[in-house]
Amino acid sequence: MARRWLASFLVIGFLALPLAGFALSGEPKAEFDEFVRALREDKRLDRIGYVVEVKMPPSKANESKIFAYAGKYFYASPDGYLTHVNHARLDRMRKAKFDLRIIDKKRLDDDKEAWYLVWVSTPEEDRVLRDRFEPLFSHSHTRLIRIRPEDEDYLQVHGLRYSLVEETLLPLKTLPMTLKAPRIELDPKIADLLPLITKEGMTATVQRLEDCVSRQVRAKGNAEAVDWLAAQFQQMPGLEVATPTFPYSSKPLSNVVAIQKGVKDPSIVFVVIGHMDSTVGWGSSASKAPGADDNGSGAAGVLHVARVASTLALPYTVVYCCANAEEVGLVGSKALARTLAAVSGQEIKAVLNMDMIADRDDNQVAVIGNTRSNWLIDVFKDVAKLYTGLESKCLYDSDIWYSDHSSFWNIGVPAILTIEGYPEMSAHYHKVTDLVANLSPDLMERVARANLATLLTLNAEPRR
Repeated sequence: MARRWLASFLVIGFLALPLAGFALSGEPKAEFDEFVRALREDKRLDRIGYVVEVKMPPSKANESKIFAYAGKYFYASPDGYLTHVNHARLDRMRKAKFDLRIIDKKRLDDDKEAWYLVWVSTPEEDRVLRDRFEPLFSHSHTRLIRIRPEDEDYLQVHGLRYSLVEETLLPLKTLPMTLKAPRIELDPKIADLLPLITKEGMTATVQRLEDCVSRQVRAKGNAEAVDWLAAQFQQMPGLEVATPTFPYSSKPLSNVVAIQKGVKDPSIVFVVIGHMDSTVGWGSSASKAPGADDNGSGAAGVLHVARVASTLALPYTVVYCCANAEEVGLVGSKALARTLAAVSGQEIKAVLNMDMIADRDDNQVAVIGNTRSNWLIDVFKDVAKLYTGLESKCLYDSDIWYSDHSSFWNIGVPAILTIEGYPEMSAHYHKVTDLVANLSPDLMERVARANLATLLTLNAEPRR
């Protein structure tokens, strides 16, 4: 039975300290100044949200500080972290003598504009972005902009990858210790299960998703894919299946979530995720977005890992998610991460994200992680090689955020992305030619098997 998940979030008390200058002029500035004056009178400065750069090099210790003072972050560079806080949290950070600068600020209840991260792969993409928007922050391939929601169409039309900055204030927390990496030894029980994932079965799943014609968030095929995937999970005994909704633009969308409760300690959680929506940009061509590789392949990986793992009595809980709205700002995975982060007493140990796993079979997959996830890269690399012969191109300490794994980085959870190649992209990326006929099913099979083997290696009784 589908269940609606609700999350409550902490809002901290009220402080009244002088505000830094804001880059507004004319009528907008007068309006904002009046808003601030009223807040001062009511002692409600906590209703202002700030984007702040905290200047400290990424490390596990510094990341723990960010979560203790801000509750989250949304980007990490070698220079520090970008985070979003209210005035009370900003004041605590100042009193702790953080080296920080305010990049931008606005009302927490202001939905007329929003902050977006944008990934620019080439100077041409950077030029296209700057033709319309002036970045507030730039580092490497990442730009931070503040735009109206309707301007998002410009990003989509020009094929720019982006992420909507989550402005919800999450509870402050102390991050748990990183899961100790297990010793990697061949387990015959795991090896015997891997052949249950087949390229024929996965190809059939991708074909069914392709048959939805378009799974773009505005297409009717999106809801069709949600219903079909939910029905597939519901056929697996022991799973609690839901299609929780979240807001996007003018209508709600749904993720597909299936929960396998752990038999020993259900409060310890692993997540297996891959987005199910597709895109080819917007306009007349958007009526067809087959999305076989991007990301029918990853959604199929989640489904087929679940079909095998759900038959086992695993000690810890697994959340399987075919996430929606990845192509429009990672919105679905942010909703899932936000919900999981709000569950008291629950600890998310690791996230495995599959995105585009079926192009050009060179027997290598790129494995992308951040500082907190480097140990998880090593586990996947060794497990994949041992069980499937698959080689891994490891990208440690990465700032590559443009898939659903980064939604979990933002809440302090180790998460990795397995993707067919980096920086190489499929020749059919975001095109109407992204069809089953153009896939490499052998690679898709090995990547899915490697993710299953990694999940079962992590979610097992510790060896004595």
